Amino acid sequence: MSLKSYKMKFKKRKKKRNQSNLNTLRGVVDHVNRKYAFVITDEFSEDIKVRSRSMNGAIHGDKVEIKISNNQNRKSLEGEIIKVLERNTYEFIGTVEDSKGFAFFIPKNKKVYIDFFVRKKRSEKFSKNKKYIAKIVDWGNSNKKPEAQIIKCIGNIGENETEINSIIYDFNLPLKFPKNIIEETNNLSEDIPEKEILKRKDLRHLDSFTIDPDDAKDFDDALSIEKDNGHYKIGIHIADVSHFFNSRSQINNEAEKRATSVYLVDRTIPMLPEKLSNNLCSLKPNVDRLTFSVLIKMDERFKIISYWVGRTVIHSKKRFTYDEAQLSIDNTDGLFHEELNNLNEIAKNVRKKRFESGSFNFRSNEVKFKLDEDKKPVGVYKKLRKDTHKLVEEYMLLANKIVAELIINHEKKQSKSFPFVYRIHEDPEQQKISELKNYIKQYGYSINSNENNLAVSLNNLMKEIKGKPEESSIEKFAIRSMSKAKYSTNKEKHFGLSFRHYTHFTSPIRRFPDVMVHRLISDYTNGSKPKDKRYYDIMCKHSTKMEINATKAERESIKYKQAEYMSNFIGKSFQATISGITEWGIYGEIIENHCEGLIRISSMKDDRYEFDNEKIRIVGRNNKKIFRLGQVIKVKVIDTDIEKRTIDLVLV
Repeated sequence: MSLKSYKMKFKKRKKKRNQSNLNTLRGVVDHVNRKYAFVITDEFSEDIKVRSRSMNGAIHGDKVEIKISNNQNRKSLEGEIIKVLERNTYEFIGTVEDSKGFAFFIPKNKKVYIDFFVRKKRSEKFSKNKKYIAKIVDWGNSNKKPEAQIIKCIGNIGENETEINSIIYDFNLPLKFPKNIIEETNNLSEDIPEKEILKRKDLRHLDSFTIDPDDAKDFDDALSIEKDNGHYKIGIHIADVSHFFNSRSQINNEAEKRATSVYLVDRTIPMLPEKLSNNLCSLKPNVDRLTFSVLIKMDERFKIISYWVGRTVIHSKKRFTYDEAQLSIDNTDGLFHEELNNLNEIAKNVRKKRFESGSFNFRSNEVKFKLDEDKKPVGVYKKLRKDTHKLVEEYMLLANKIVAELIINHEKKQSKSFPFVYRIHEDPEQQKISELKNYIKQYGYSINSNENNLAVSLNNLMKEIKGKPEESSIEKFAIRSMSKAKYSTNKEKHFGLSFRHYTHFTSPIRRFPDVMVHRLISDYTNGSKPKDKRYYDIMCKHSTKMEINATKAERESIKYKQAEYMSNFIGKSFQATISGITEWGIYGEIIENHCEGLIRISSMKDDRYEFDNEKIRIVGRNNKKIFRLGQVIKVKVIDTDIEKRTIDLVLV
């Protein structure tokens, strides 16, 4: 529901007795800064703003009951929190301000803006240079400050383990697997029974191989290709994780809870224990492995003639890194050169058709770090996407699309609905598209916002701006205009990929939705009745939430390492691209090392600068100097804060 529709609904019900029910909702707190927070609800597409004085003791992540204000003249929804329904966490990492007889604990989570009273024992002393874990023992009330108990010291401020553990606690990530999960995992056999192989399509004769990053330890997808009578037979083989534990196991309960692996700069927090993720499920070379395969038959024009999806067993012949596979493609005598070359040619064709159908072609900007033995960053670079990266991506997209189509076709044959887990990407909100149209108008561009033509029109815009000074600016704005992809049982399209139906099937080692998809495919194709939709609705919502949480944690670990790296360059000047503009300043991404810092408006002394919200730019009141997204500027690093994960810049 939008603000406009809420106002109409409010007016219609204004005279009814149940008016209070309309105004009271449940949601989750997203605390933005000291002045205000937002509460995210299922009922509204926009978040409800809450001023800090109306928080009623709630903090970031808490589930709350909120009352919407009746003032209909505001441009956005506002409200006040009536009650905290459920606390997000009871433990925090922070620093301690020590005094005689008592102390105060200050959480270092950037979204928590209160401190806690600590009752000290006589012998206790705390250092201002260390970080501690505190447990909340009393949340307090309007007359009493919240109280915490210091559990343990985790290390010195600025040290890698201390700061990474701060991020882990900030995002409530698991530190290790419980003992019962490890015991259950250790009891799993490494041998594949012959009777299990007999149940499956045996593909061990195929020349299958994996292509992964050079530091990968879990290989959950493999490829194969054969040419037969002018036809291509392509195999996309995915680790059959669901074989090793069922829905009643302790492993499953833990995987459900985690929902995803988390990739911080210096470590992975896996969804599954190492014996599963790096061994039993991993498609390592020269060993038999249980898989779920999508087998595709294509003609010489790369048109799909038929496909099959089911349980298989494979024997990978080679573990390629992306660079090794690329070398094999580039050199005619490389191992599996012909197979890789054919796969690459087909992938390029499929990719071209996908873009012509309206699938977006935004650039990937993944930042990677080179760490020394103490995990200090000694280099920062952007990951180069070679043909082999695009090749693997294309076959994973294709497999996910085919699996979703398989279920849709199954429903048509059975004439009934079969609940399933889809990956959906809703159309952008019209308001966002209107803002994009207004933004690009200043550069002389336009798009067709008609629902049927929008995706193609956006891709044409990306082609039109390629190589031009405004390319980065418009692309960033376009990405910001998009809805967020999510998991759902609704059979809705994926706007960004321009697919009518799509799912996640190809990464079951690191994503729980893929495990659910494997189980559902197996059950439905073996005659099972439709499953209870309620469980999958809950898990789709939970998986989306955990994915967002993991992405935020990963970004924070990148910001930490960027701040740590740039602390070596205080006082040095660099060329930078404006990557963000807000009312408080300009974000600049340094071209040389891709680290992002903030130039505060207050530091721009040559004029009084103002933020133009409509055109997303900062303009000097007197000199009319304009700063906009994508513009190249010269900056100087004046400070870094490893603890806050920030880099301060000034214009040169």
